[in-house]
Amino acid sequence: MKTLGRKFVYLCFSASLLAVAAGSEAQAASTPSQSAQNTQNGEADSREGDSLTSDIIVNGHIERTALEDERNATGTVDILSTGDIAISSNTGIADIARSLPGISSSYDQGANQTAVGEAQFVTIRGFDTSFNAYTLDGLRLPQVAGSSRAISLNLFSPFAIGNISADKTPGADQDSDSIAGTINLHTPTAFDFSGNFARVRALGQLAKLASDNHQPSLGGAIGIDAARKFGSNDQFGLYVATYYEKRSNAAESVAAQSGYVTTRQDAGRPRDNYDALSARGLQWNFFNDKIERYGATGSFDYHGDAAQLYLRMNYARYKNTNTMNQTSLRSELTDNADGSSQPNPNEASGGSGNYNADGVFVGTGVNPASYFRTEDTDQKLFSAQLGGEFELGGGFSAALEGAYAYGAYNQPNRIEAAWRGVGYGASGITVDQSDPRAPVAVMDAGATAYVSSLDLPTQYYVQQGWTYNSEDKKTVKGHLRWEGDGALRFIEAGGLYEDSNRDGRRVTPDDTRYKFSRPFDQKDVLGLSAAAFPGYTLTDFIGAYPVRPIRVLSRSAVEDEVAQYVTSPGGTASGVSQTTFDRGVTKSSESRTAVYANAKLQFGDLEAVPGIRYERNHFDASYFEGSSVSKDAPGAFVSSSRSYDHVDPSLLLAYRPNDRLVVRASVRSSYSRPGFSDLAGPTNYSFNGPNDELSDVVRPNPNLKPTSAWNFDLGFEYYGDVGQYVQVALYYKDLKNIIVPTASQNLNETANDSVTIYTPENGLGGSAKGVEISGRYTYHGDDGSFLNGFGVGGSITLQDTSAKYALSNADIRKTSLPQAPNIIYNANLFYTGGKFRANVNYHYTGRILATVQSNDPDIFIQPVGSLDLGAAYELTDNLEIGFSARNVLNEHAYWTTVGKSKQYISNDRNGGYLKTGSVYQVSATVKF
Repeated sequence: MKTLGRKFVYLCFSASLLAVAAGSEAQAASTPSQSAQNTQNGEADSREGDSLTSDIIVNGHIERTALEDERNATGTVDILSTGDIAISSNTGIADIARSLPGISSSYDQGANQTAVGEAQFVTIRGFDTSFNAYTLDGLRLPQVAGSSRAISLNLFSPFAIGNISADKTPGADQDSDSIAGTINLHTPTAFDFSGNFARVRALGQLAKLASDNHQPSLGGAIGIDAARKFGSNDQFGLYVATYYEKRSNAAESVAAQSGYVTTRQDAGRPRDNYDALSARGLQWNFFNDKIERYGATGSFDYHGDAAQLYLRMNYARYKNTNTMNQTSLRSELTDNADGSSQPNPNEASGGSGNYNADGVFVGTGVNPASYFRTEDTDQKLFSAQLGGEFELGGGFSAALEGAYAYGAYNQPNRIEAAWRGVGYGASGITVDQSDPRAPVAVMDAGATAYVSSLDLPTQYYVQQGWTYNSEDKKTVKGHLRWEGDGALRFIEAGGLYEDSNRDGRRVTPDDTRYKFSRPFDQKDVLGLSAAAFPGYTLTDFIGAYPVRPIRVLSRSAVEDEVAQYVTSPGGTASGVSQTTFDRGVTKSSESRTAVYANAKLQFGDLEAVPGIRYERNHFDASYFEGSSVSKDAPGAFVSSSRSYDHVDPSLLLAYRPNDRLVVRASVRSSYSRPGFSDLAGPTNYSFNGPNDELSDVVRPNPNLKPTSAWNFDLGFEYYGDVGQYVQVALYYKDLKNIIVPTASQNLNETANDSVTIYTPENGLGGSAKGVEISGRYTYHGDDGSFLNGFGVGGSITLQDTSAKYALSNADIRKTSLPQAPNIIYNANLFYTGGKFRANVNYHYTGRILATVQSNDPDIFIQPVGSLDLGAAYELTDNLEIGFSARNVLNEHAYWTTVGKSKQYISNDRNGGYLKTGSVYQVSATVKF
């Protein structure tokens, strides 16, 4: 506690120095007469009003509020400004976006992203990310997340993004592959602000869980941006922003070892015995993350009488140095030191396999193990857009844009090391899951004594792999419009052409394995034990501390091993064959062509926008398709080619009988393209057990069809005084050919165990119906009450989804839609008065179906919530300081289970039970 206090004092002191220094310069740049004039012009009153509706980027006055844009839109649109770092400790855009109604977040679990302490993806109403279209300033970006078409939002910073919008009923002028809607990140321009300004925003953070474990725990960020309009009529505008962030984080998780088996022998499938399953051991994982995020954005605009021209450029980079240390206790027999097989203790007493004479699971043997893995990621993105809008005369106008974008997702340093050897064979291990968050390994005294020492086993192997994925995308789009004053307000026709090329290369860590000597497998070098290997031992852990201590191994020491045994001349990496390299190559190209027409009709208070859009997609890929039985079994290079055509009509209606009430309705057709990794890519293999038996196979499905949907929406909105509104939306989606993440368990002929094969499949159909309510109320009476400035707000999304699919001709399933929770809500209490403002917010996402399994119960993500708070005080007209905290209640960040209930924690491949702790932040914002 003393260490934590010293760190926080240091954090506050550093931020205070920065604030004082910047504040002094800011005050020197602003004379008293200017400040007084601003107050006389009513800028202070305007700023207070904007704060009440959260439609202001702090200290940068926005010309039009987000709430006005929502009200004036024909469809259902939610908009959130992102630049307020003073009362929000979220520096990741995905976490900030969750404040929007119906927005939830997700992660790439395969790269340990759940342990980073921030979300990676967002989606509308919790639907699969493939149901969303993601854009930056209206541009579809390259795929940089490694798998899906979603944008990895941890690339972006609130220092460079002005607002996030979620268009839940996009019309024909937007992309049709948007069943859930379109999420757009908007970078500011000089014309978004009423005046010129320069601004510095800085923050410092402390990650409590990391600090408690004596890990690097401090972080900070700085962002500088400026806007200026110039020219004789201020017709030119320039906006630039740059930012840099670096922070550290730690996480802890506990998970089951491998899958579950039935507690009773010969009871059938685990799926049919959900009330009687047993785990085959446990894993405890400790994660360290060092995150670095930096980038720049700029816009140059010309607003003339007959033309508006723009140039947008963005560069973003995100680097995560991720290290995982695992301690595990496995229910398995090994060879003895002399090479003989350990006898099965169950067989000696009349049982067989993992079951005793009574047919009850008791496990066979206990194999203590340690495991080390790095999942470093390096993501980068560049985009440039050049375009304009032109008045042609006679009511005609035209728009044209050309764009180029490049993205990369690399894992240049995938290191793995393992400590496994001779296990304890006299008895087995069972797992007590009476507390599902803190399962306990149960063993007899002999097994407990054996596994509690880190002196055994010695190191088994060290290996390194890498993955590189990149995509470049070129886009041309435009439209021609005619505008009138009668019932036909405008008619528009436009189109788009998009062409992209994607390259992927990888070598799996298994391909470069260097093996150390073990008692039953003699090699050239005897490895160190976990106790002798450089590192330290944790003394505390979430839940119940395991009987086998958790060792955090030195990353630099493991990297030295890689340099000595793997990457050195003559090391194992030099022996990787060209055939192995070729098996990791994927090349693909995709083109998309679209044409559309829409119009706007005005009949009194009723506004109607009918439209129709046609899109054609063509996809080509070549990759190596491996066997589902063995990595060494014959495979083949294959080519796949698919084309998708879709015609999508739409009709959007908005009725505005007065300034306060809006009624909306829409019906539209849409579709969803399968993700890249769902269609094409190398087969991935995972191994487990004392002899590295094949356990998991991940394969693409080039025959996937696009999901199609008809969407029906109805909305009611009421706008009261400043900071007072309520919005209600009803929706229904009728889906066909939904894509379901499935896991089937097949018999592994070489290991007498099951191999789980993960392959996406098309389902038969599905639906989603729901209601979404959001609102805000701010009290601002004239009675001088202390309640002036207080308010409440929030949103809730309630939905019922269903999916029907066939795992086989005889196995027809009906479940909820994968990834779609039944409830999402935000609750917010806030105060804005004078120079002080504060808020308390709680976000909650309900249970999610993650993976459908054939023989085992399905995998679910349990509900997750976070209580956040923040406060800010304006010291001067130019300087504001803030304090905020995230996850104050220290709730879990991720929790996956086998089955709907919380009874059975999942294995670590699916996540297990994971906590990242609380984060505290101080900040300063200075305007020049």
